[in-house]
Amino acid sequence: DIDGKLWKFRAHDQSHPYSAEIYEQVDRMSKEVIKHGHKYDASWIVRPMYADETIETLLCGHSERLAMAAHFIHHRKPKRIQLTKNLRICGDCHRVTKLIALIYQ
Repeated sequence: DIDGKLWKFRAHDQSHPYSAEIYEQVDRMSKEVIKHGHKYDASWIVRPMYADETIETLLCGHSERLAMAAHFIHHRKPKRIQLTKNLRICGDCHRVTKLIALIYQ
């Protein structure tokens, strides 16, 4: 929850009122993890890519990354983030989540 409200995210969802800010934060987080040595793992992409997509845009649109970005928009100082999913987290998101936890501590 953020400010007492439960927020829901879907992969690549842009219906959220803060979508523009969330995707800007996702981009900042992506640059940070790349700066710290992360390389996106295309083996976690399970569908064909469209011409306007990249490995990074596909993986960075996953719901857990959107949720973390929303958290960082509303809480500049890191707080505990609890994500609940109905699907398994991809390995790339798992590695990025651990790296973001180290970077933003």
